[in-house]
Amino acid sequence: MSFTGGLDEAAKHDVLTTIVVFGASGDLAKKKTFPALFHLYQQGLLPKRTRIIGYARTQMDRTQFASRVTSFFKENVESPDVRGFLSVCAYVSGKYDVDEDFQRLRSEIDTNEQEMGRRADGQEERVHIYYLALPPSVFVSVSEQIKHNVYDASCTNRV
Repeated sequence: MSFTGGLDEAAKHDVLTTIVVFGASGDLAKKKTFPALFHLYQQGLLPKRTRIIGYARTQMDRTQFASRVTSFFKENVESPDVRGFLSVCAYVSGKYDVDEDFQRLRSEIDTNEQEMGRRADGQEERVHIYYLALPPSVFVSVSEQIKHNVYDASCTNRV
């Protein structure tokens, strides 16, 4: 596996991929993380069956989340590429230390994988990537929550 956490191989083989961006409402996510993910999407470097889920404490609806995600895109927000990118994005609001909020995140991941055509028998390669666009003070709390409530032993997980 390469330094990309398996994303490059996943793209080549169209592996079912979920990318969770923790701190999705923050400056790092809107200025760097989402523009970088958009660029990968635009260049066809993400697997076709990819979902990107933003997770943060901020309460936002889908429109507010889309506005925040695209605020630093150089592309016109009405372009087909941007609309396509936003169609693979979702948002879950929750605290960084509450089990129930992370269980809702896991439920969102499972729902998205079902929508992307996850095989019912579980005999399919999948990748979950957890990106921490967070202050270091919450790394441990979020990592523990991932391990206890979101981690899926039946797939490749990368933090």
